[in-house]
Amino acid sequence: MNKIYSITIGLAICLGLSGCTKHFLDEKSQDEVRPSTVNDLQELLMGEVYPAGSTEPSFIAYVDLMTDDMTSNFNSDPGAQSLYKVYVGPFTWQPNMFETMLAAQAQVDVDTYAHYYRRIMGCNVVLDNIDKMRGDSADRENVRGQALAMRGYFYFMLVNLFGQPYNAKGVDINTSPGVELILSSVVHDSYPTRASVAGVYQQVETDLLKATPLLEQYGGNNSKFRATDMFAYTLLSRMYLYMEKWDSAALFASKALDRNSALVNLASIAFPDEYSIAATGVYSINSPEAIWLGYADQYEYKQINLRPYGPVPFCVSQDLQSKYDYHPSTSSDRGDLRMRYFYTWDFEDYNWTIFIPLNGCKLASSNSGVIKGMRTAELYLNRAESNIQQYLKDGDDAKRVAALTDLNYLRSHRYDTRNTPYINVDTSGPGLLDFCRDERRRELSFEDHRWFDLRRYGMPEIHHTFQSSASQTPVDFVLHQGDKRYVLPIPLSALERDPSLAPNP
Repeated sequence: MNKIYSITIGLAICLGLSGCTKHFLDEKSQDEVRPSTVNDLQELLMGEVYPAGSTEPSFIAYVDLMTDDMTSNFNSDPGAQSLYKVYVGPFTWQPNMFETMLAAQAQVDVDTYAHYYRRIMGCNVVLDNIDKMRGDSADRENVRGQALAMRGYFYFMLVNLFGQPYNAKGVDINTSPGVELILSSVVHDSYPTRASVAGVYQQVETDLLKATPLLEQYGGNNSKFRATDMFAYTLLSRMYLYMEKWDSAALFASKALDRNSALVNLASIAFPDEYSIAATGVYSINSPEAIWLGYADQYEYKQINLRPYGPVPFCVSQDLQSKYDYHPSTSSDRGDLRMRYFYTWDFEDYNWTIFIPLNGCKLASSNSGVIKGMRTAELYLNRAESNIQQYLKDGDDAKRVAALTDLNYLRSHRYDTRNTPYINVDTSGPGLLDFCRDERRRELSFEDHRWFDLRRYGMPEIHHTFQSSASQTPVDFVLHQGDKRYVLPIPLSALERDPSLAPNP
C-alpha cells in the first residue's frame, strides 16, 4: 500500500471502553494518514479489514480441533507436551479454552472475539466516512459494497461462534443472546450489549442485500482478495442454509453458479510425490473455482506440523479418513483424490514407512499463500442440500434429481478418471441427505465448515480421547448431544473489558 493507516481499531473502541463520546477518526498518531479519498478507504479496507496478508490471517485456528475431524494420540516427546498444552482447551471443549491457549503462548491468534471486532470497526470507519471522501462515484459504491459485505461476513462468523445455532430446537432466537451489534465508528459512553441471534442474522442479511447490487454493478474488477458479487451470493446462500430457508439458499447458490460454475479437475493434476504438494489446487491464485482468497495459510496449525516423530499429537481422525473411497496403492485408479490433495501428509516413524495425513491444507505450490475462503464447490453442496430438504418434505423427485446432478458433477471432478470413468451415485430417501452431508464433510474439511455444520445438524455427541503424559490414563471427553459447549465461551478478556457483556453459560 502507498499509505499506512495507523488506525486504533482497539478494544477500547470495539467493546465500548471509552471515556467520552468522540469520532473514531479523531484518534491521531504520528504515523496516521487521514483518509481523504475513496481510494484511501479502499487501501484502508485492504489493510484493516481483509485478513489475507495480515499478521492476523486466521481468527479461529483451533475450531477444527473441536470437531470429529481430528483425533489425538499420546507422544512422550517433550515437543508433544507443548502441543498438548496449547490445544487441550479446544480439543476437550474447556470453558477456559481461550485462556489456556493464551497461557500456553499459542503461536496462533486466539483472541477471536477482539480480532473480528477490530475488522468490523474498519468496516464501520469506511461506511461512516465514504460519502465525505473525494473520488469517482463508481469507486465509492464499490468500496461501500465491500465494507457492507465484509461486515456481514464478520458478524455471521461471530454469531455462529458465540450464539446458539439459528435452528436450535427449543431456543427462542429472538431472545437468545448473539453478539454485540456495533454499527458505527462513533464511540459512546455506554457499553454495548448482546443483540439476539435473530437480530444479528437480520443485520447480516441487511448488509449483504445492500452490498449485492453495489458489487454487481461496480465491483466487476475486484480481485479474488476482495469481496465481489460472488462473495455476497455465496455468503447469502450459506446464511439461508443455516436458517433453513431452502428456496433462498438454492436461489443464491444458482445465482453464483450462473456466474461461475467451474471446478478444478483433480485428475488433471500430477499426483504429488511424498513430501510434496500438488502444483495447483482449489485455492491457487489461478484456481477457476476460487471465489475469495480469504484467510489462513499453511502454518495455521504449524505447531501440529512441527511435531516430533512418533505418534502424532493431533491429526486427521480415522472417522474422517474412512469417508473417502481412496486407494493409493492402485496407481491406475486411486479413487477419491481429495484424500491426498486436500491434506498435509508426512511420515510418523523414523523408518519412513508410515505415511499419514496430518491435517487439512489445500495449499499448492502455485498458491497465493491463502488456504481458506470461498469456492464454487460449496455452492453445489448448498444447492444440493436445499433441494434434498425440499424433496424430503414434499416428495418432488425433480429436486432429488437436481441434487444428485450437483453432487455427481462435483464428485466427477474429484475422482481419478484418467483410466476409469466416474460412476454416478443414485440414491433416494433420508439416505440421500446423509450422503450429501458426508460429501460436504469430504469436500469442505478443514475450511472451518464442520463445526458450524455439526451445530446445525442438531449438535450431535462427539468423543475425544486425550492423554498428555505417560502417568495419565487416557480420558474420554464427551461433548453431549445439544451440549451448551457447542456455543463458545466469551473470552475472559472481553468480559473484563465490558462489564455489561453477558457470558455464555
